Amino acid sequence: MTEKEIRDFIEEWTWGTLIGVDGDKPYAIEVTYASDGEYIHCGSMPGGRMARCIKKNPNVVFKICNADKSYRSWKAVIVEGKAERLTKKEDILASIRIIAKKMGMKEKQLDPLAERIASDPETANSIKIPIKVIGGRCSS
Repeated sequence: MTEKEIRDFIEEWTWGTLIGVDGDKPYAIEVTYASDGEYIHCGSMPGGRMARCIKKNPNVVFKICNADKSYRSWKAVIVEGKAERLTKKEDILASIRIIAKKMGMKEKQLDPLAERIASDPETANSIKIPIKVIGGRCSS
């Protein structure tokens, strides 16, 4: 896939797999995400296992895949990088608003969630991942 095809697919899709490192093992969760063209914005349960993984080791992979039922047509994109934890309320709000917009919600609909996340920055797991190291493959 070309870089443009990869970036278009990132913009098109809304669901991906966030893969972190838990000690010496990989750990993965499915998340909703959105992109601003520079970063993947996503998060996981505050204080959860992924939050603890990223706090200890920010190296992550974000994987986005799509396939038809026969697997004749498929696309897969990978973004590798260091997750940047968002702990300031204004940064969390901006990130969550990007996600809300992508999900077709009103821009401020998820603001109460940002308030809860920002209330405890130590356990917060709103993150952004730079879209710099990318790769992609498809069936055609």
